[in-house]
Amino acid sequence: MEIVSKSSEHTYKIGKTIGEKLKPRDILALIGDLGSGKTTFVKGLAEGLDIKNPINSPSFLIIKEYKGKYPFLHIDVYRLNNPEIELFNIGFEDYLKDDYIIAIEWADRILNYLPDKRLEIEFLHMSNNERKIIFKPKGERYKNLIEELKECLF
Repeated sequence: MEIVSKSSEHTYKIGKTIGEKLKPRDILALIGDLGSGKTTFVKGLAEGLDIKNPINSPSFLIIKEYKGKYPFLHIDVYRLNNPEIELFNIGFEDYLKDDYIIAIEWADRILNYLPDKRLEIEFLHMSNNERKIIFKPKGERYKNLIEELKECLF
């Protein structure tokens, strides 16, 4: 499924709509260049999950944890130099086993370390304001989620 977002506000609303549908152990792998809308999308996800704290990119911390309707992890792997070691050091595998909803920015850098079942979301620049958002569901849960979202987003 593809959506063209006409503005950052639209990207935020798409994220919020998806956030309202997420469940514990859902994993979103966000892929896209700098400024493509990943963090704006995550801010919308957080609102959809009833998170009241401000969301900003965890580039220097790697992981930020938030409490809302469900526990939520916002992960940014942009600065990882040796993913295998650094993911192990932060306990990444333990997070995957817990009941977090996880959104990972720059996920294309660690796809080999992610579960096979996930929702990949790619953000592409089209113009100053427009972004193409491509949803690639991996697994039945995410295929069903995308089908459910088609009714809400179109």
